[in-house]
Amino acid sequence: MKRVLLALLLLAGLAQAGGGAVRVRLPGGWVQGYAEADVLVFKGIPYARAERWRAPERVDAWSGVLRAERPGPICPQKGSITVRLGRLAGRYLPPADEDCLNLNVWVPAEDPPPGGWPVMVFVHGGSYTGGSGSEPIYDGARLARRGVVVVTFNYRLGPFGFLALPSLAAEDPHGSTGNYGLLDQIAAFAWVRRQIAGFGGDPQNVTAFGESAGAMSICTLLASPLARGAFDRAVLESGGCNFVYTPQEAYAHARDFARAVGCDPGDLACWRALPAERLVALVPSETDFEKVPFKPVLDGYVLEEPPERALAAGRAAAVPLFVGATEDEYRLDVTAPEDPAKSTWAGVEALVREKEGGRADAVIRHYRARFDRALDAYYAYMGERILICPTYRAGRLAARHAPVFGYRFAYASPLWPELGSMHGMELPFVFGTRGVWPFWAFFASTDVQEQSGGLVRAVQQAWTAFAWGEAPRAGWAPAPRLGSGWLLGFDARWGWRADDWAARCALWGAGEPIPNR
Repeated sequence: MKRVLLALLLLAGLAQAGGGAVRVRLPGGWVQGYAEADVLVFKGIPYARAERWRAPERVDAWSGVLRAERPGPICPQKGSITVRLGRLAGRYLPPADEDCLNLNVWVPAEDPPPGGWPVMVFVHGGSYTGGSGSEPIYDGARLARRGVVVVTFNYRLGPFGFLALPSLAAEDPHGSTGNYGLLDQIAAFAWVRRQIAGFGGDPQNVTAFGESAGAMSICTLLASPLARGAFDRAVLESGGCNFVYTPQEAYAHARDFARAVGCDPGDLACWRALPAERLVALVPSETDFEKVPFKPVLDGYVLEEPPERALAAGRAAAVPLFVGATEDEYRLDVTAPEDPAKSTWAGVEALVREKEGGRADAVIRHYRARFDRALDAYYAYMGERILICPTYRAGRLAARHAPVFGYRFAYASPLWPELGSMHGMELPFVFGTRGVWPFWAFFASTDVQEQSGGLVRAVQQAWTAFAWGEAPRAGWAPAPRLGSGWLLGFDARWGWRADDWAARCALWGAGEPIPNR
C-alpha cells in the first residue's frame, strides 16, 4: 500500500509532508491534507469568495501552504437537523461564517487510471435554508474507495443565497437577483473543472449528484445557460426541476421578510449592515417545502425560463441522468400521526382543497381509492406531489433528449418500521455512513448492520458505475431506461422492479411540464 500511495503522490503532483500529511500542488499553490487509511482527504479548500448578495469571485491562488485538514466554516443557517444532531453527538462541525464557500475532496490512495479518476460532486439538500457539505453523513471516504474522487461543498443558503429584491437586480450588471446560491454552485463546478486534475481526478468526467434541494439545484442548473458544461451526467435523488419562483413570487416573499427584518426593500445599506445572526434568526421555520421563502428565481439571467419547459423543449443540457426517490418520502413528518389535519380524512381533504383548488375533488378521489387510512393518504399525497413525481417528471422530460435511468429506493429499517423508506434514507447507503448522525439509530444493531451491508455495496456500485460512464448497475442488473416500465429497485434486495410511478404520477403530469414551472 505504501508503494501504491507513493506512486500516486508522484503521478498526481502530490508530496508526503510527514505525520500522515499529504500535499498536492495546484496551479495556485500547495494544499495540505492527510491520509486516512486508503483515502487522501482535503477539507475546507476555498473555491470562491463573495460579498453579501453579489456574485462569487473565483479563488485560485494563495501564499504558502493552504492547510486543508479541517472543514471550513459552514454557511449561516438556523441549523438543519443533521447539523443540530451532529453537535449533540459531539461530532466536529465548524462554526458558521459568511465566508463559507469551501469544499472537501476525497481521493483513492492508489494509482489513478489513465486520464484520472471519475469525479462525483455532491450538492447537499436542506430546503435551500440549511445543510453543509461538511456534515458527517456526507463523508466521502467510503465512496472514494469505490474508485472515484468525491467532492462536497457549501453554498449560500436562505436569505444569503436566495433573497430577491428589485434593488439588488437594479445594482447587478445583469439585472440578476435571488440566485446567489446557484451561482455558488456553478462556481464550485467550475473549480472542479479547473483544479481536480491536481488531485488525480478526470476534469472531463464529472458527475453531479444531489439529494432533495441538492437534486432540485442540479435539475435547475441543467436549464441555466451559465451552467452549460458544468458536469457530464447527473444523479437526481428526490428532487426535480419545478421548485423555482417567478420574480413576482420571490419579491412577495422578500417583502414579508423585509417587514420582519425592519429594512425597506430598496435600502440596501440597511440590509448589508444587518448582522448575519439577525437575518438567520428571522428565517421562517417552514416544514412544507412548497412554502419555503427562499428558492431559485426566474431572473432572466441565471434562469431564463422555467427549467421543466427547457427540459421538455431540448433547451436544457442533454446529459445522461439517473433519477429516483424513496418509497415513503413524507414519512419524515413524524408529527403527522398525532395531527388531525394530517391523520383524519377531514384534515387531509381540507389540505388538498387548500393546495389543489378546482381539481381537489379528483385528487381526493385518487387517494381515497388507494388508501383506507387518511394518514397513509397524507404521506403519499405530499411525497408524490412534492418529491417523487417532480423527480419522475423531470426524468421523463429529459428522456426526450438524453439517456435517463430510473431507480426506486424502498429499504426500511426493521428498527424503525413506521418511518419506512423516508426522505433521505438512501444517503447512508450512497455514502456508506450508516453509523453517522442522524441515521445511526436506523442501524443500531449488529444484525441490521450485517443485513444492510450488501445493499450499501449495491447502491454504491450503481452510483459509481454511472460515474464511470456506464449504465447504473446493481449486481447483475443494469438500470432500465426510464419509461421502459421498469426501475432499478433497492429494498431488502436489489434488481428490476415494475414502474408503478408512471400511474401514480399521471395525476401530476408524469411526462409533461407543469404550466409556468
